[in-house]
Amino acid sequence: MTRRGQSGLEYMIIVIIAMLLITPVLSRGTAQLTDMKNEINIMHAKDTLNIINDAAESVFAQGEPAKITLNTRFPSHINHTSVGSQEIMIQINAYGGTTDIVKRFEFNVTGSLPVDEGYYDITVKAIKISGVTWVNITES
Repeated sequence: MTRRGQSGLEYMIIVIIAMLLITPVLSRGTAQLTDMKNEINIMHAKDTLNIINDAAESVFAQGEPAKITLNTRFPSHINHTSVGSQEIMIQINAYGGTTDIVKRFEFNVTGSLPVDEGYYDITVKAIKISGVTWVNITES
């Protein structure tokens, strides 16, 4: 009878030791996965702003009534977006804080960008405000 109890106890000790060895590996893997997700979100935000930047520069060079409609992907964990003065910005929650991705222009821009994750149609249009060409960037 004692042999059965002893083998059960030995089996439990082996399982506990295995779990203790696996826990740090799983913890490290989870941390690396979170870092990779943060980096992917930041890369998506940069790609999105680069696409919008190229369209804005093209529309500004053509002048009013030039217009381009883009279908771009906005990443998850966006905290805030802004379009104004001479820049566009996406602020993302990443790495335990916030990261600002900014594109600056040589001309004035106005409009708004979405905050939620997903694909959006963004309209980039040259407009005249008080005789000066601006670029309006808005969700369609």
